[in-house]
Amino acid sequence: MNFGAMGPISDIPFLAKDGLQWRFLGCTLFYDGKEWQMWLPTEIPDRLVKIRAWPAESFYFSATPENANDLCSEFLNFLAQSANLPQISRPFFAIGDDIYNLSASLAKFPIFHSSSSASSGSTRLAATEVEYILFICRSIFDLLQEVIKSLWEIIGLRDTTVRKRSLKKSFAEMTLRGDQPRTAEDIATTFGLPMPVAECYTGHTPMFLKIRRFRDDLVHRGHRVQTIFHGDTEFLISNSLGSFRDINIWREPELVANGLAPLAPALNLIIHGTLAACEDFAITLQRTFEWFEPTVPGMRLYMRGYYVEQLRRAFADADSRLAEGRSLIAGMHHGPA
Repeated sequence: MNFGAMGPISDIPFLAKDGLQWRFLGCTLFYDGKEWQMWLPTEIPDRLVKIRAWPAESFYFSATPENANDLCSEFLNFLAQSANLPQISRPFFAIGDDIYNLSASLAKFPIFHSSSSASSGSTRLAATEVEYILFICRSIFDLLQEVIKSLWEIIGLRDTTVRKRSLKKSFAEMTLRGDQPRTAEDIATTFGLPMPVAECYTGHTPMFLKIRRFRDDLVHRGHRVQTIFHGDTEFLISNSLGSFRDINIWREPELVANGLAPLAPALNLIIHGTLAACEDFAITLQRTFEWFEPTVPGMRLYMRGYYVEQLRRAFADADSRLAEGRSLIAGMHHGPA
């Protein structure tokens, strides 16, 4: 199919030839290892036109990333390739937007710090961005639950003795009884879920509760963001106040006078913990149930964005701290035994 030519969706050579009925496409931009190819809808029903285009901020399918900074989320790839039913499309694109927004928020902090001072209100700029990041991370958990709930409704179980029940709408309702975390056994029994999925819920409940506590203190209880300070090179917070008391996420050389420490590692771990929950559920669901054959065989879904490099650096920083046994969750150690 030549550039500028119109045709049906079946003319896109990268798509599977069968089993695409009633499945949405995560994107129609492809990199074949040599050039970009994109198909756009036209005014003619069921006809697309092939154009020359390359991404500034977009999903795309490719066998390998076109640029080393491009990201591949196992969760979004799973949804776009093997679980891409119509009811999944809204949370799929919403989570993608949230990831782009998180990367943009991380990019703002150095700008705020370098373009203003404490006396000109830079810490207020930082505080509002912290609140926004917590809001987005909290919402991603509920979008994740929306995905799981929708998929659970269409999954057929081989064990006919298991009574499958509808899942709750929110992550909190799935993982808590009142204010107390449910056990994996409780979740499995209550909803008829396989134990690996129930254990996935309980494994990420502590991070969910930590994020919810941060956000609820800000939004629902009228608490202020704990004081943020304008340090010489970055924003700082107290390492011994509120939710940061009794946790060890900072390395000794990072600590400065008066019990202050960099803000960035805390945000990196919050974002990492949120997106790690999505990745873990994707892996668990793929191992536990059978799904459609991939929509784009031999390729994966990648994300290109203006600020994804900041997100990649945040992941690397969080991973290094977790490998050292440093976590936002007191008593939890993610490093090697």
